[in-house]
Amino acid sequence: MIRLRHRPNTWAPPILLVCVLTWAGCQEAPAPPSVTAERNTDTLPEQQFYDYRLIESKAGVKQWILESDEMQKFSGQEDVRLITVKMDFYQDGEHFSTLTADSGRANMHSRDVHTWGNVIVVTDDGRRLETEELFFNNETQLIHNDVFDRLTTLDNDIVTGIGLEATPDLNYIEIKQEVEAEVTDSTASESDSR
Repeated sequence: MIRLRHRPNTWAPPILLVCVLTWAGCQEAPAPPSVTAERNTDTLPEQQFYDYRLIESKAGVKQWILESDEMQKFSGQEDVRLITVKMDFYQDGEHFSTLTADSGRANMHSRDVHTWGNVIVVTDDGRRLETEELFFNNETQLIHNDVFDRLTTLDNDIVTGIGLEATPDLNYIEIKQEVEAEVTDSTASESDSR
């Protein structure tokens, strides 16, 4: 919108005003992001799969299964982009925990996985890890990060801190900094229930 204000001692030639208004009206508006992305073929995936599933096994025994609503493969990249992630972990073929996240990346060579956005790991026996980012190293079979973590134990104790290294079954977990714990007094709750 152009606003003109009348000034008593100011005179603008009408032709100049017409030229300015015509020039302003002829400017091309920037394209919306979706149109810009369609014009730039480098940002479009070269492959796209829905209901994607990747199974990792060793000597024929399942180690983990990664599922995603959508997998996108981009030219020249080993990592694939994952839209929603569910990763089930197994030991000796038996399921023991599930990781879920909003998004992720998986390296097709190393099989390492990086997840982010509402990342939750839940073990079959009920322990729960909540965080915003988590890396899974396929070689070491460990999960790790450098962000805030919240762990709920079987006794409903809550441990929080920054940065962790753990096994996906949460049997081993090391929280690295600013560790705090809320411990439930199980003896008090047992005597209250009697």
